[in-house]
Amino acid sequence: MMIPYPWHIEAERLTRDRFSGHSALSWLTATLLFMAVFIGLKAAVHVSRKALRMASRHRIGLPALLERTVSKTSSWLLATLAFVAASERLNLTSPTRTRLIDIGVTALFIQLALWGHAFIKAGTDHYRTKTGDGERVTVVVALGLIATILLWVIITLAALNNLGVNVTALLAGFGVGGVAVALALQTTLADFLASLSILFDKPFVLGDYIAIDTFAGTVEHIGLKTTHLHSATGEQIIIANSDLVKSRVRNYKRMRERTLMFTLYLTYENRHETLANATRVAEDVIKSDGRVRFLRAYLKDYQPQGLVFEVAYAVNEDHAEVYMDVQHAINLALFRAFHDHGIEFSRQGTVHIQYAPPAAAKEPQ
Repeated sequence: MMIPYPWHIEAERLTRDRFSGHSALSWLTATLLFMAVFIGLKAAVHVSRKALRMASRHRIGLPALLERTVSKTSSWLLATLAFVAASERLNLTSPTRTRLIDIGVTALFIQLALWGHAFIKAGTDHYRTKTGDGERVTVVVALGLIATILLWVIITLAALNNLGVNVTALLAGFGVGGVAVALALQTTLADFLASLSILFDKPFVLGDYIAIDTFAGTVEHIGLKTTHLHSATGEQIIIANSDLVKSRVRNYKRMRERTLMFTLYLTYENRHETLANATRVAEDVIKSDGRVRFLRAYLKDYQPQGLVFEVAYAVNEDHAEVYMDVQHAINLALFRAFHDHGIEFSRQGTVHIQYAPPAAAKEPQ
């Protein structure tokens, strides 16, 4: 007669005793498998992050983006996957096993969405800090937002389809509901579509100085509904994107040069030779300033208040932001030069100066 050893008795007890229809041994095996799978997944995530962090130590590139992506791994979703794997050790019915597999696949879909969202955000943030081109940054941020929305929509539909939801009927219902929502949110949708038009057509970008009707300022934010301007006097101007698209926008940042034209009134007592010399004097004064380009200076017309003498020059692109200083210096130089050459101004006339932008929309110095 064979005498059973103690471990034989314990093994037999674990096999014999049952909890919720499963033996204690099955429960113990499933628990150990759950812990092993969960710890293994966490260790794999930790090792991957450490390796990617070391690879991106010297420069920011794909390893750094992947490290930020892996950092968004959810412990709850890993636990769900480990639970589904451990349930294979239990003697489950076919419907229950199928439902658990569906839950595991759904958890995997959600984790993929979290990784994709993190990767897109890391890529747009990296591009924003890497380049100083406001135009490209604006487009990349918009593309990142659209990609994120499309990613979550696709993942959600795939997860619902995996759970047995009739996605076709759901999309049809969303289509009918979408029409009602679109009618209720016409203004908001118009602003959203206008923002896409601004981002892709690029009439202006971040950092541009623009004028819309009587408002002017530097573009500091282009949102999905509104665009924010920082005015020369310090206040923030918020304009709906749909209004911007329908308005005439002046973009002063893209001017290659700023043209200034002004009219002087000279007295009729000036001699012919003096008037003929006025053009050369004005040209010499303007050309002596290296910040501008001479355009024209001539006797234009006869008026009761005096002889109309028109002068025009263009401020070079590099000095366009300080054109008021340039204009001040040239006006003083012309006054002195005309006085030295005996060219007299009419006491009845006035000086008319035209330049762009108008005084109500001048740029901050």
